[in-house]
Amino acid sequence: MTMNQAVALRIKWTQQAVRSPCMHLNLEVEWNEAAIPMGNYVCILCGEPVAQRYLAAQQLPQVSSS
Repeated sequence: MTMNQAVALRIKWTQQAVRSPCMHLNLEVEWNEAAIPMGNYVCILCGEPVAQRYLAAQQLPQVSSS
């Protein structure tokens, strides 16, 4: 999702007359207009930046190979 698409989603989300809190269950990597990843994950429903890539990677559970 581009930065402009995320902004458009945020505007559309805030203009809803009745809205429930977004749970941010579906995320997508944010890209700038030059197709370079910005390192943020954006909710595809409300457009909010939810996590930065390096923070999300630190929170993943470690899998041990036996």
